[in-house]
Amino acid sequence: MLLRIFVILVLASAIGGACWFAVHELYVKPEKQLRTDKALPPPTPPPDPSLADFEKCVEIHRSGDKIASRTAIEIFLREFPTSTKRDAVQDMLGEINSAEFFAVKPGGANTYVVRSGDALGTVARRTKVSVELLTYLNRIDSKYLHPNQRLIAPQTAFRLVIQQKKQRVVLWNGDKFFRQYPAAEWPGGARAPIRPKQAGKVTEKRALENGATVLPSQFRYFGATHLVLISIPGHSLHTQPADPKAEVIRPPGGGIGLAPEHMNEIAILLPSGAPVTME
Repeated sequence: MLLRIFVILVLASAIGGACWFAVHELYVKPEKQLRTDKALPPPTPPPDPSLADFEKCVEIHRSGDKIASRTAIEIFLREFPTSTKRDAVQDMLGEINSAEFFAVKPGGANTYVVRSGDALGTVARRTKVSVELLTYLNRIDSKYLHPNQRLIAPQTAFRLVIQQKKQRVVLWNGDKFFRQYPAAEWPGGARAPIRPKQAGKVTEKRALENGATVLPSQFRYFGATHLVLISIPGHSLHTQPADPKAEVIRPPGGGIGLAPEHMNEIAILLPSGAPVTME
């Protein structure tokens, strides 16, 4: 009898120990390990292999040699497509693209010779170059032109891409990246939900100065407050003043606010009717 009780106790103890061991291995031990892991500092990420090349790009860019800088940037973007510094390098490329575009001189295919009776609107229709771009590149402050006047009239195909995740807008000239612009104000704020991809176009452009409309043929247009209305609801563009106390003129339904210098450039380059995609 005693032997039987002893055997039962031994078996019960063994079963209990096995159950405790199983519970410990399945639940207690992982929980302890999880608490230990949470208490540890985050692992150090591996070094970015592109950093040395990025520093070289920055150094060359600061030297002012645009040709060498463009070459270094293009090599970097090709060799390090997933670099953490890709956006910074594209910012430098955008600066170069903008500077070179606005420094263009008359010559060859980009030149229009004014004929007798030509007005700025006539030239715009003939060359398919917007009035604001003709006005800015040629420093025109009047709708009247002179026969044999040589005007810069570059052929462009600017389009806009709205990047929701990075909250910025990007200008492309055809299939070539031109420049990217960070938003100073985003519809819905920093945590705005990502909306489905959409396609649209620029439906209208407005420029205001002290509440009055400024025409693209007036050189004052380029220092005005701009609105670029887009067919994608809630994502038109507007000038966001640097002064936080200044009045903000937003488009109907709100939209994306950009720094004055960025909005001014977009207003010059992006014509009415230009395609817009939101991704």
